[in-house]
Amino acid sequence: MKKTQSPVRIALLFGFSMWLVAALCYWVYSLDRANSQEALASGRQLIIHSSSNGYIPGVLLVLFTFGCYAFALLALRPDKGRNRKAAEWVQKVTTYVSVAGLILVFAGHSWFSNRWEAKAEALGYQPCPSLTLLINRMTYQAWTKNLDLCFDPEVSRLVQRGGPEESKAVEAMLAQRRRP
Repeated sequence: MKKTQSPVRIALLFGFSMWLVAALCYWVYSLDRANSQEALASGRQLIIHSSSNGYIPGVLLVLFTFGCYAFALLALRPDKGRNRKAAEWVQKVTTYVSVAGLILVFAGHSWFSNRWEAKAEALGYQPCPSLTLLINRMTYQAWTKNLDLCFDPEVSRLVQRGGPEESKAVEAMLAQRRRP
């Protein structure tokens, strides 16, 4: 006879997995923000920005809320016929917070992107024109202090994926060009 999973084990697994994914998203968000701030502070000729980190705060809110929901239902145990009112209240709160998180996904993306772009423009950077660098990356954009770099074939060869190391490689290539 096959043993079935108990609802308690499933709720624990779901709750912890939501929190684990939220923790991983926060780690990625922290690394991406640190890379963005470092790129702006570096003064390099070409920097690369990913606007995808703006989605993460809303995603974090939704994942954390789902984890809390699983643990709240585990504590209330409405399947045993008790605490039904409290479980309904938890479900309503979870729904409202999840909808707010989904709204934050898109609003956060716009806010973070606009904020970063304003900082980059204040430091003298301009976005590379469309279809010049990183054309295969939807959320990545190259920013430069010298628009000629956007059309440079050697820069195009170096900048393929949008990682921070590519920006450093372009800076090293430019330093080598300046040497007699």
